[in-house]
Amino acid sequence: MLVLCPAGGIVDCHVHLLPGRLGEAVREFFDAHIEGKLAYPNDHGVVLDCLAQAGVVQAWHLPYAHKPGVAADLNRASAELVHRWSDHAVSLVGGIAVHPGDDAPADLVEEALDELGLRVVKLHCSVGDFEVDDPRLEPLWRLVDRRAVPVVVHAGHDVSGETRGVELAPLDRVAQRFPGVPLVIAHAAHPDTAAAVALVERHDNVYVDLTPRVVDQVALSAEVLERCHSRVLFGSDLPNTQVLVEDNVSRLEALSPQARTAIASGNAHRLLAAQH
Repeated sequence: MLVLCPAGGIVDCHVHLLPGRLGEAVREFFDAHIEGKLAYPNDHGVVLDCLAQAGVVQAWHLPYAHKPGVAADLNRASAELVHRWSDHAVSLVGGIAVHPGDDAPADLVEEALDELGLRVVKLHCSVGDFEVDDPRLEPLWRLVDRRAVPVVVHAGHDVSGETRGVELAPLDRVAQRFPGVPLVIAHAAHPDTAAAVALVERHDNVYVDLTPRVVDQVALSAEVLERCHSRVLFGSDLPNTQVLVEDNVSRLEALSPQARTAIASGNAHRLLAAQH
């Protein structure tokens, strides 16, 4: 497939290179609940090679905690992953897992930032069974607000990965209270993407990512992508998707060069550069 790769390459802000048994368990979940075959094997090296072939130069690895007590190990594995693949053509940005039930969630995240060198936070509300405005996360929000750490949020609770507009209400409240946090709505809240775009247009710190929802691409038109291009990030969800990364890249070809570059890499670079 011949795809026009944006100048400067692509930053994939949504990949999951999960460790060992956890990665296998996630694949088993998809096999049990989703019809059809996933497009990529659960092999970190193969996934990174496929990303590189599609023009990806940097990828955000996003681990997520399904219960209290597992985040610290996931974060260490995230840092080890970045180190292990440091010579690969795709540069990895390590993500941080955290759960509101952890002891001192903010301390756990601060340690991951300062001692492990991780850069972004992932919250998965369905897997962890919580809301982003859970009172136990208050210290965490104060921390990432002060330091401008990007937080990728899967807000939906459905087993299919879908999100409904009503499920964005907690994120709306967090965005208003903590305007220094770049909040990224995973999968653009597909299929209720209009609700996600409404939050983007309401809050200066809310973004969406273009990550497919397992079996289909997110419902964001070229017109919406063009209009909101400064607040959209590229994502693939490799390896747990049936959508080829090249097919998602090809969506950018209909956009202006400015919008194409912003979504492909510029917005991601800007968010990481602003972190402190």
